[in-house]
Amino acid sequence: MRPEILRDDVDELFSFDYRDESAARSFAAQVLQPRRPAAVVSVTEDGLEPAALMSGILGTPAVPLAVVRAMRDKAKMRRVLLERAPHLSVPFAGPGDDKALERLFPSAYGVIAKPVSGTASSGILLVRSAEEAQALPARDQYLFEAFVPGAEFSVESFSVDGVHEIVAVAEKSTGGGFVETAHLMPPAALDGTARVQVEQATRELLDALELRDGPAHTELKVHDGTVRVIETHNRPGGDGIADLVALTTGIDWRRVSLGWPLGVRPTRGTGTAAAAANVFFTAPPGRVTAIADRPATLPGADLARWEVDVVVGGRVGELHSSGDRVGMATVTGPSSEACRRAVAELGPDTIVTTEDTVQ
Repeated sequence: MRPEILRDDVDELFSFDYRDESAARSFAAQVLQPRRPAAVVSVTEDGLEPAALMSGILGTPAVPLAVVRAMRDKAKMRRVLLERAPHLSVPFAGPGDDKALERLFPSAYGVIAKPVSGTASSGILLVRSAEEAQALPARDQYLFEAFVPGAEFSVESFSVDGVHEIVAVAEKSTGGGFVETAHLMPPAALDGTARVQVEQATRELLDALELRDGPAHTELKVHDGTVRVIETHNRPGGDGIADLVALTTGIDWRRVSLGWPLGVRPTRGTGTAAAAANVFFTAPPGRVTAIADRPATLPGADLARWEVDVVVGGRVGELHSSGDRVGMATVTGPSSEACRRAVAELGPDTIVTTEDTVQ
């Protein structure tokens, strides 16, 4: 690792494969235990289980490993919901359950196939028949779920001793391959009644999974007055959602998510914007031929952030995951509707122009 990328406040750096359970156990016992850390925390998906594992060895405050695994393993989460809160779940088939898979078809909306421990919208597919599902490579690593129509939302929550505070709610947009293309906070598509339903469903989910402490990011869909859980994680949401929380509530969500084992709690302040949105740029696969300039102004909103991750002459691949997006912008405004209009005016699918070079 290059020294220049390390933060100034890093006193010691150790390198090991934290995804290897035996290596994590050894590191906790031989390296961490003599130093008596107050906490081991991760705010990234791959680090959640190792952090819980090492915390258990050290006796530091943490979400129990069994709870973390129930939240990360999408099939396990579905089984828990089926037992404890079936009204929040959807029909599903776990890996290798061919009989349950056949019962999912035919479906008016199709069936979602997702890796049981996937993140960043990677590897999610829509399949239309049991035969198509059974033909997938590595089929035994997929969870199959009945597709749920409706508007999608995400909830940032914080729990203390089993009491769940709703920190913020965002409205989510997705593009090809179910990749997330925008997050709007607060949501424009939720009226008061629906928001209460979403918040209550989140609390019921966290109770069912026995999450008692710390942050969580939960994704749900609302259709015809019914709320269904998509997935949940014991960490803050990605895609710059923490920035939206800070802008609209004044809560430093990253600091809270890192410091909660030490007693840091979400303290609402004065947000700098009534509403905010993160929007992600996409482009068809091919060679980049042009990139639009950052707009000087937006109607009814302000442009707080602008990033383009490609250059003219570079290549854009198929949109299979969040990592395939080509940039992002953050807009703020006096209302959610104002931010939504600004995002549409921005034309996030027109920022990067590509040319198909395949003959």
